[in-house]
Amino acid sequence: HDPTLGATRQAALQQAADALGGYFQHTATITINVTSFNLASHGTLATAGSDLSFGDPGYFRTVVQEKIITNGANDLNGAADDGTAVFNFGQPWGYSGTVSAAAYDFKSTAMHEMAHALGFLSQIDSSGRGAQGNLSGSPDAWAVFDDWLTDNTGAGLINDTTFAFDTSKIGTLTGGSANGVFFNGPNARAAFGGQRVPIYSPNPYENGSSGSHTDDNTFGGAGALLMNAATDTGPGILALSGVELGIFQDLGYTVVPEPGAVTLL
Repeated sequence: HDPTLGATRQAALQQAADALGGYFQHTATITINVTSFNLASHGTLATAGSDLSFGDPGYFRTVVQEKIITNGANDLNGAADDGTAVFNFGQPWGYSGTVSAAAYDFKSTAMHEMAHALGFLSQIDSSGRGAQGNLSGSPDAWAVFDDWLTDNTGAGLINDTTFAFDTSKIGTLTGGSANGVFFNGPNARAAFGGQRVPIYSPNPYENGSSGSHTDDNTFGGAGALLMNAATDTGPGILALSGVELGIFQDLGYTVVPEPGAVTLL
């Protein structure tokens, strides 16, 4: 509703959504409820998400993920929004063209956040609890993403029979690039030279970042990925890498070569 930048922001957000949606060979219309605040002192740039479609212990897709993968057939929220996004317009943003070194790339940030709503996220918290908040080591609800998470030996973090976190793996959550969390899906591994993909696992644990991003140290500099945890000012990344597309395939999506028809409104 900003009289000066409102239309520009809306156009940039739609462009980001179209760019992300074009990677998926599915037909669905996803509605994201977008809100904002204006606070320069707040370190958060943006957040986005979608509820898990869970009822019992196990691995579950987000509402957005379920709707896209079923090509709109399974609309868990009905007439309600499928996900949410929040932007902090108190921070400096660049919306189109060349983003200045003093501004954050709005389109890149929007693509990153919406990818979380599509299921690129973990539900494992710092103590090993899941989405239901049950005692660590007890059956709980997890994201499909969590089904592929392992330690550096390839041992899973969640027991696939009991759906309980392996409490002996608690140190893995803060083990760093070498001894932390890895994504072990076959498509992601194939795109990463047959190796497990390092997931952001800093010490100390970072709420909202740990476990839900590619590792910044492994994928740094010119090799940085859209789904890294850190975001700096200046031009951002506006494309998914082969590794990230492999992760989305392991999450159940069918991805390019042919453009999809996923529309995010």
